[in-house]
Amino acid sequence: MEKEIIIKFGEIFLKGENKYKFEKLLLEDIKNKIEKFGTFEIKQMGSVFSISGENLDSIVSTIEKIFGLSSFSVAWKTEKNIDDIKVAALTEMKNTPAKTFKVEAKRADKHFYMNSLEICQTVGEHILDNMNIKVDVHNPDVILNVEIRNDAYIFANKHKGMGGLPIGSSGSGTVLISGGIDSPVAAFMMAKRGLKLNAVHFSTPPFTSQRSVDKVKRLLSKVAEYSGNIKLFNVNFSEIQKEIKSSCSENLVTIISRRFMNKIAQRIAKYEKNSCLITGESLGQVASQTVSAMNCTSHEVDIPVFRPLIGFDKSEIINIAKKIGTFDISIEDFEDCCSLFSPANPKINPILKFVQLDELKIKNSDVLVDNAIQNCEICDIS
Repeated sequence: MEKEIIIKFGEIFLKGENKYKFEKLLLEDIKNKIEKFGTFEIKQMGSVFSISGENLDSIVSTIEKIFGLSSFSVAWKTEKNIDDIKVAALTEMKNTPAKTFKVEAKRADKHFYMNSLEICQTVGEHILDNMNIKVDVHNPDVILNVEIRNDAYIFANKHKGMGGLPIGSSGSGTVLISGGIDSPVAAFMMAKRGLKLNAVHFSTPPFTSQRSVDKVKRLLSKVAEYSGNIKLFNVNFSEIQKEIKSSCSENLVTIISRRFMNKIAQRIAKYEKNSCLITGESLGQVASQTVSAMNCTSHEVDIPVFRPLIGFDKSEIINIAKKIGTFDISIEDFEDCCSLFSPANPKINPILKFVQLDELKIKNSDVLVDNAIQNCEICDIS
């Protein structure tokens, strides 16, 4: 009798003839994330994966962060005979504090000589004969699962998976990342839908310090626990920001700055063969996130711009940030380029044609964009 981890898929089972592609990506993601903990063998058994190896407990917290799983369990693996199953079931229940229980059985192997009801009755009687515990079929403290596959698997623990889709199954995208609360959450949410992530950050030295860049790297490290490696492009935005500040109407500085950020991010995304941009915008949260403002900032972008937080309240965003571990980093007090150059009275409902005209006041804008991209710093975040 030994232990294995049984992994059950999430949405993958809905993918029909393409299911095998999603399963392959999920398998690769699992391998990549657990290999640093030791040597493990991963096998597929129909609609589940099993992981065997030493020190399985060391990878539980990592598996909890893998997208594409509905649930997983650390299970006892035995031969497919009822005596071995009863021994494993009793061992599992003795290690699981409970006053009431029920047994649920699943026969993926329909050739097994007992049906599901007979398995439940036989295992349940064995536990009642050997423990001071009661059966409650409606609201038990513990559900003991017996699954008959290539072998028999017995478990009482069931960890909830992250859901979503395997990383890379939806392509790749570039997230505009700041040091705030919202954009790391947006990155996490789109990674959960299967996007492989790159990130673009805009810094303005000497107005912002290296500590603000380090903060962004730490935020992305938290996201990368779920999404896998992220390539970060740190763009020096100082010259562009100064030109906007000196040339454009004060109340349009933020809008025009964001237009340049989107143009630069799109160029980087296309170079990296990413199919979309991702932002942390939430409708009406600040002056630059009204409907007309967002229309102005992304008007020249010709790839999709995903805004996964668009209908979220701030409290909802904060709850996710706390869950994924980015909140405490995000609230550290380092200035970013947007807040430093934000006007006192920003235009709330800008009109596109007037924004475009105002932007024309900036000389050599294409050269400024080219220089910013050519001189950006690139690093890998894991």
